[in-house]
Amino acid sequence: MSERNIRRHQRVPYAGPVRVSWQAADGLPCYVQGKCLDVSDSGLRIALLQPVPLRTIVSFNVEPLKVSGSASVRHVSRRGTRFVVGLELNANLLARTRSLASEVAADNPL
Repeated sequence: MSERNIRRHQRVPYAGPVRVSWQAADGLPCYVQGKCLDVSDSGLRIALLQPVPLRTIVSFNVEPLKVSGSASVRHVSRRGTRFVVGLELNANLLARTRSLASEVAADNPL
């Protein structure tokens, strides 16, 4: 039986650095450097060395792609020593990310 793709948007592979920050439950700021794994029209998938709680609003910066802003953590899963985190971008970033995903796809043909 084949797996059905239920994703709303195609993921485009992109390996590059990402910086993420958020406010912990105790009010202290948290910062972590990670790796962007892919981009889509509505978000990013990143790998971090520490987890970020679900539904946390984070600030992020992917400097090589010249994209930064805020996003909501939609999923977190542990993969070995890293955590794979799915970020859903806020509405203001969607138009920029749609063109970004197209640019990355053009630079990284399958």
